[in-house]
Amino acid sequence: MANNINHLLEAYRQLQRDGEDRVLATIIETFGSTYQKAGARMLMTKTGDLIGLLGGGCFERDLQEQAAAVFETGHAKTVFYDMRSGEDVIWGLGLGCNGAVRVLLQLLSAEQDFSPLNLLVEAAETQASGVLVTVFDSGHADFPAGRSQFLPAAIVGDQPILPSAPFPFATAALQTALQQTPRIETHLLDGQEIKTFYDPVQPPWQLLIFGAGADAIPLVNCAKALGWRVTLVDHRPAHIKPERFPQADLLLHLVPEQVAGLLDLNRFNALMLMTHNIEYDQRYLQAIVHCRAPFIGLLGPAHRKQRLLQSLGDNAALISDRVFGPVGLDIGAQTPEEIALSIMAGIHAQLKGRNGLQLSNDIVAIKHECSH
Repeated sequence: MANNINHLLEAYRQLQRDGEDRVLATIIETFGSTYQKAGARMLMTKTGDLIGLLGGGCFERDLQEQAAAVFETGHAKTVFYDMRSGEDVIWGLGLGCNGAVRVLLQLLSAEQDFSPLNLLVEAAETQASGVLVTVFDSGHADFPAGRSQFLPAAIVGDQPILPSAPFPFATAALQTALQQTPRIETHLLDGQEIKTFYDPVQPPWQLLIFGAGADAIPLVNCAKALGWRVTLVDHRPAHIKPERFPQADLLLHLVPEQVAGLLDLNRFNALMLMTHNIEYDQRYLQAIVHCRAPFIGLLGPAHRKQRLLQSLGDNAALISDRVFGPVGLDIGAQTPEEIALSIMAGIHAQLKGRNGLQLSNDIVAIKHECSH
């Protein structure tokens, strides 16, 4: 997920209620090993309260001091922290990482509807993808530092297009949408440099759970804590109760034969079958056999998975490489909460193309670092 702003969604609603200015801190560039990568965001209040973390406590105190000038002037500013040398000891920051970060500070004001946070929240709530373009250094009067614009992407075939991308940002924005990697570009317009941060925006991942038993409760809660949107389906109306699943985004009473006609299954990143009834698991599996979801999880042992796939006949070939059962990473899970953690960790590892091993393993740690 390119932009996990789950921790900022409620903060934005609070901003709308109290109308107080905030400063948005965004990492726009990193070098080496850092706590967070480009696109990570944090809010700061005038009293020094923080919502989120960018440096794991390494430079947040100094950021608060830098934010004071943004509150006073309303002008965006960029700060750079280099933690690759011992100079931080001189600065008195006591930084403990081994990298460098560039951070953009922007004022969020009620007059501007707390832009650009409002743009990210709206994109998340409408499941929109695109690119957030932010000018962070500029000598051009028409494109001042701190200005942000969200460019929604339209999908043509399997490729995104950005029909509203203005010059001079169109090419870099399209490349960002295609590569799904944050980038910094410098543009020259009317003899003036415009330094711009391009951040790919993807909607929150979506999980569809079939089966509203007691073990689905911690799974819903775990997924929501990670910023997922969760839809829960069950054929038993007594199980689909808001009081049982207050965090679920959507509760649906559907028998398996209704699923394909009433749900756009292709919008889900992961599906979990956990009805604890092999007949219903089989019927739900039959209902989703033509979907493109990259992850389909099954509770139970491997032979149960094989039995369910065999029940699909020739259609099993359509999804067999995306079906995981037993589902989850081997973390020794026993309680429902531990099993939920195992399942979500397994889903994340698969969607991120990771193997789920310990990062302390030298080879894994190197691969992890090089992939950022």
